[in-house]
Amino acid sequence: MDATDNLHSLHQHEEEVRTQSLDAINARADLRDHLRIISEAMNVVYAFSHDYEHQSDDEMTLQLLGIRLFNAACSALKLALSGYHQKAFDCVRDILETGFLLDYLRTYPDKIAEWKAADKKARIAHFGPGVIRNALDKRDGFSSGARKQIYDLLSEHATHASYHGFSLVINAQNLGQIGAFFDQKQLAACLTELATRLMHAAMHLVADHRGADRKLLATRAHYLDVINTWRDKYLLSK
Repeated sequence: MDATDNLHSLHQHEEEVRTQSLDAINARADLRDHLRIISEAMNVVYAFSHDYEHQSDDEMTLQLLGIRLFNAACSALKLALSGYHQKAFDCVRDILETGFLLDYLRTYPDKIAEWKAADKKARIAHFGPGVIRNALDKRDGFSSGARKQIYDLLSEHATHASYHGFSLVINAQNLGQIGAFFDQKQLAACLTELATRLMHAAMHLVADHRGADRKLLATRAHYLDVINTWRDKYLLSK
């Protein structure tokens, strides 16, 4: 047996799980809605980061963050559909952190060049995840620590090796499952979280765009319209 045979077999199994995942999504209206919002968010990120011709160095920096956002969304979706839920949530945390940074840089655009030029020490001191979250909470007058709570939850269960995180590799028989496996509950949770975090991050990326690119402006207007409908249905109704 060739050493790569197992890799081909693994890929085939991943594709089988993907088919199960897509069937489960097609059978549920809420999951179809979440998948549509993920697609719409990726579309507007692509429109800004790829199709739009940047007008300044700061905009190019934001486009590069948009590329990171798009690639993380692609990875999260591929992993979730293929049955790697824990690592999909890991990508969602990346999207969350990038979204917070975009929100901060859009609020304080004079900080974009400073962030770009910062060395590691300065970046951690002035733009670390905790610094950004605290600045946003102060801006919004928030004292609940909700931003930190969701960041810590994703970190504890997905990004960091922890016993609590093993809940995302437990199958229906309550046993640890190696490799890809289908679990509708975990799939639904992952799609919901991905839709929520990517929706916000993409919104921050294209916020306050004042350029003359009519195609981008139309894409942005469409995106804001569809996310308002989704948000009213799935977030504000809770």
